[in-house]
Amino acid sequence: MSRQLKATVCAAVLIAMLPACSKGPAQSAPLSSPGQILLTGPVLEQLDAPPYTYLRLKTTTGEVWAAVPTTGAVNREKPVTIRSSGAFKNFYASPAARRFEVLHVGTLEPAGKP
Repeated sequence: MSRQLKATVCAAVLIAMLPACSKGPAQSAPLSSPGQILLTGPVLEQLDAPPYTYLRLKTTTGEVWAAVPTTGAVNREKPVTIRSSGAFKNFYASPAARRFEVLHVGTLEPAGKP
């Protein structure tokens, strides 16, 4: 199976599983429909809460949070790229015990790949 197909399948599984992690009185709602949005920038903050790693990136359009499958430490000296498959508004992530105003769901691109 190709890397891109694996990444797409992984992102689809994450999108399907994330609502199950959401709880609380305010329901999360999809902010954008599934698609392929690239988020690129340096990592400002990393929050590991298996099975996800939450990354706050500084992009050219502002700061964004994204959830990716659990990853090791991210090199903060170099920008990373996340292929977002969609976003949720007002999302409560129980593994991280945190509410995100907007949370993108995606996969971390391999280093050196745009």
